Amino acid sequence: MTAPYRARAFGQGWQADLPLAAFDTAEQDAPGGSGDIGVHRVAALPARPVLSRSDRGEVYADGFRLWWQDHAVFDMTDGRRIAYLPGSAWDGALPAAFYATVTALTLAWRGALPFHACAIELDGRAVLIAGRSGTGKSSLVAGLLGLGARFVADDLTVVRLSDAGAPAVFRGRPGMRLHRDTAARVEATMRMPVAGDPRGKWLVRPHARTAHEMLPLGAILLLEGDAAPVTAVARIQLMGQNLFRPRWLAALPDHARRGRDLLSIAAATPLARFPAIAAFGAQQQAARARAALTCIEALIGRQLPAETTP
Repeated sequence: MTAPYRARAFGQGWQADLPLAAFDTAEQDAPGGSGDIGVHRVAALPARPVLSRSDRGEVYADGFRLWWQDHAVFDMTDGRRIAYLPGSAWDGALPAAFYATVTALTLAWRGALPFHACAIELDGRAVLIAGRSGTGKSSLVAGLLGLGARFVADDLTVVRLSDAGAPAVFRGRPGMRLHRDTAARVEATMRMPVAGDPRGKWLVRPHARTAHEMLPLGAILLLEGDAAPVTAVARIQLMGQNLFRPRWLAALPDHARRGRDLLSIAAATPLARFPAIAAFGAQQQAARARAALTCIEALIGRQLPAETTP
């Protein structure tokens, strides 16, 4: 690569032979600008000994390979190199799957835990907002931004343990996907419809974004209807269910280490359940955000109890 594009995302430097449009661009002389992870096009992919297979890919002792529809095949090696082989539907740009699944699995290979969660900053601490698709994670973040929170990550949030065992969250992609009416209520530096999105979502880059690349994890808010108390055992189970691509993660080597990290994060982090979204109206979303903020403030303002309810 004679003139690589450089970016920062999830605490890593990236360099590629084409624009990394969904990441923050980085200057050539910025810290980490030389790139910790390289992305480059290849004309063919080598044969590799297979450890396991899934419906879309293969896992190897030194990486993985992911087929993404007819757009491209991604081949990751050693957590440092991602080759891509364009397919018949290649349009010249990395597809959304690169910035989600490929990125998440690469970071997991490098020792992080990726969660299917959004994240905000409050009082210098990160708060994960987790839940299944359709529970209103992003819309809740949009409401919380209007109440003084700052944006950290959307849909994919990466957590890593420090050498001392403390969980930390890394600033993710700068954009978030929102329904059009919700997107219009967010103060943003960029707002545009997502081409081909069947739900008609818009891509928004919020103005209120954290200035920190890394934040200590302060709490987790889980969006679901069950109001049962969150016991210590349930906390671990719930967090495991909200990992990003859990079947893929289970197939990657070093699964036992990720399990230990999950236990450590669950033991150190207050967690509460909160109702999933019921209405998208402006007044309902504002009331939901205020209720969530009250719950979060209670979580980050007290010691972790044996059981936690909102």
